[in-house]
Amino acid sequence: MIRRIHVFVAIVCFAILITGCAVPVKMAPNRVAELSQGYIQTGKHHEAAGDLVAALRGFKLALTVDPTNKEAVRSCHRLETEIRTSAERHYNAGIALQKKGRYALAKKEFLTALRLCPDFKNARDLFKARKRIEIKGHVVHKVKPGESLSQLAVIYYGDYRKFPIIAKYNNLSDAAALSVGQELKIPEIKGMELADSNEESKKKPVTSDTDFWDWEKDLAEAEGKGPSAGNEAALKEDEMEQVAIYRDLGVELFNDKKYRKAVIEFNKVLSSNPDDSVALGYLYKCYFRQAMDLYEQKNYLAARDQFEVSLQYKNDCQQCHKYMNKCEDSYKKLHYIQGMQFYHNERLNEAIGEWELVKKEDSNYKRVNYLINKAQTILNKLNELKNKE
Repeated sequence: MIRRIHVFVAIVCFAILITGCAVPVKMAPNRVAELSQGYIQTGKHHEAAGDLVAALRGFKLALTVDPTNKEAVRSCHRLETEIRTSAERHYNAGIALQKKGRYALAKKEFLTALRLCPDFKNARDLFKARKRIEIKGHVVHKVKPGESLSQLAVIYYGDYRKFPIIAKYNNLSDAAALSVGQELKIPEIKGMELADSNEESKKKPVTSDTDFWDWEKDLAEAEGKGPSAGNEAALKEDEMEQVAIYRDLGVELFNDKKYRKAVIEFNKVLSSNPDDSVALGYLYKCYFRQAMDLYEQKNYLAARDQFEVSLQYKNDCQQCHKYMNKCEDSYKKLHYIQGMQFYHNERLNEAIGEWELVKKEDSNYKRVNYLINKAQTILNKLNELKNKE
């Protein structure tokens, strides 16, 4: 069914593109409702799993079918705000890590910000200006006691803020990890000559290098596609430190009852360590608590879905199975009774709508098929009488 819906919407969108956006595409109201609800459920599923970008895409698809759907409009506005806030948080974390000289982690934060918001200008500019830089050569500097990368940047470039150039050229993931006697290559970049007053550069010959220094390799490393040789241990240590940060933040958010945000942080932990027992345990608790909240709000099917997700993290959860059954029973009972109330108040269309919801979950529930047919027969007779008048 979902596949047919996707194909149908694709055809509709193609028709709009070739005929012009001003031409309206008409669909039967029940078809519109079916399509939009299908995409809304897809969005909810992704949101429950912590994938806000995919969730937003689902809700936006619902709006392409039904631009007036209030639930989709509210969800889009809410998720756009959350995604932008999350991207800014990752960007600021990257800036903080970069200032500390933790370049591998900083790049990961910047890339995460861009994945969340591809139009995030500040994060994009960081990479856009660093793709390929022509290198004329380098000099070799032996680290002396008390020297730091910032001091070397002053010596060779006349600006302490250029210390990341030295760090990146030497594949240093931590600017503070220098040792006395360590030899560093100081690149001479076209358009940014080494300082004339630097005695070290005068003493040592400039060594010829390859024509270009490709910064895109750094981006590949930031995505975990190829850490530089010799730095794997440092990168692993940085990654473990960042995982601990994600884990601690997740626990803090959980204690503040911000379960959806906690899910996002714990999923980051699992992306690095799928067997992290703390993250797995808290993910179960997050989904279970969200499910209980939804159950108390009588949002039974959404609660059932959350209980089902929580089972992925604790498959022996008997309470989850118990509440999933209670959710389904409560949902059917609620709409069955509401249908009866509408029926007795002679609101037959609304009664049929309620019973159809029950039938969709359980076609054998009580007398739902009989009641739908009976209400429909009465409606048909009423319509015949109106037509005769």
